[in-house]
Amino acid sequence: MLAHMRRTLCAALFLILACGSAKAAAMSFEEERKIANEIVTVLDAQGLIVYDQEITWPVKLVADKLADHVKDPIYSFKIHVIADRSINAFAIPDGHIFVNTGTLLFVRDLDELAAVIGHEMGHAQMRHIPHTIEEQKKVTAVSIAGMLLGTLLSAKNPQIGSAMIFSSIGGGESIKLAYSRRFENEADEFGNNLMRASGFSPAAMNRFLVRLGPFSGGANIPEYLLTHPHITNRISGKSPDEPNPDPDEHYWMLHASVIGLILPEEEARQRAQGIPDPYRRLALGLLETRRGRHEEALRLLDGLDIPMAYAYKGLNLAMAGKKDEAYPYLRSYGASARTRVPLAEIMEERGEFDEAIAILSPYQKQNIQVDYKLGILYQKSSNEAMSHVSFARYFFKTGKYKASLYHIERALTRDKELEPSVAEEIKEMKELIEKIRVS
Repeated sequence: MLAHMRRTLCAALFLILACGSAKAAAMSFEEERKIANEIVTVLDAQGLIVYDQEITWPVKLVADKLADHVKDPIYSFKIHVIADRSINAFAIPDGHIFVNTGTLLFVRDLDELAAVIGHEMGHAQMRHIPHTIEEQKKVTAVSIAGMLLGTLLSAKNPQIGSAMIFSSIGGGESIKLAYSRRFENEADEFGNNLMRASGFSPAAMNRFLVRLGPFSGGANIPEYLLTHPHITNRISGKSPDEPNPDPDEHYWMLHASVIGLILPEEEARQRAQGIPDPYRRLALGLLETRRGRHEEALRLLDGLDIPMAYAYKGLNLAMAGKKDEAYPYLRSYGASARTRVPLAEIMEERGEFDEAIAILSPYQKQNIQVDYKLGILYQKSSNEAMSHVSFARYFFKTGKYKASLYHIERALTRDKELEPSVAEEIKEMKELIEKIRVS
């Protein structure tokens, strides 16, 4: 399944980039936007983007704090979490920054996470990707595809990823699309200055790189060392001091959420033992929720004075059929798609269709359960156009492209009832489906 997913993603991204101009020149901002949006759409369709607010909120909190101190930003930075266990973070055109879940597990406090994100903001703000392409006149759109695919697809085999980054696809020319020493140094300086301005410890990047160092001589080289070279030079540079990590409650909430909501059961249990209470119990409660063991989840979550614990107590009560008990917890504390869906289902049973739509709308396009449920709710509230849009999103993300196209076509017959941005979204989705089906 994973291999098929990556092959599909590879083909789709190749077509996205190869269909662009083959002229070796820096991308315009409009070209950046279009390419980046299509890449994000494909990643999303393959289930690789994490939308759980329990995980994304602390990451966005760090990114927003850093972005507030970027002088004269040329992008509105967009942060994404990738469901990938390798230790990596990277930027693509148009200010999109990706952080892998492997990195979230590896960092030991939010300062280290800020160091990684700040460094990537430097690459984005200084437009290192477009400049790299411009400086290497023989680089084509196909070669750009090689760089991005090498970064995105090498989780299970870093050597393959490195080969794709440093070699062109289908050509004999040797190219180098990993960041140069100059660009790494520029991003380091940018990140260090941004960390200081934002109140984070600039020493955090050194801690992060020092711990990565021992892996550099082995076979399982972390992706971060492949796509961000010159590690020795960087450690000895800007921030020699390495004070101990200082994890706070936001860090532990993030750590517990990644463990409980993402990791396989055995590993999740092992990792949970290494974190302090009450976050250990929270992580295990999230795990039991995910595994459908609701009574055990309720036992673990009981007594935890944490808003997320109350929200998941409501979710487990609802799943156990105790909906009247669940409702106040979900209504007061539910702040993610996982906890809003059962609340919307309770409202649906009560005939409160519009209220249920309002509860779920902030999470549309982020969760297939939300998209499917909105399709039903819009239908029940006689909004046929948005019902078709929601079903189109659901079937697109589940790879049922024929069904998605059917709902796109039906929605487009009512395009005057749609917001212009929604109509444009499903038109782009249709174009992307056609590219994917050709591959």
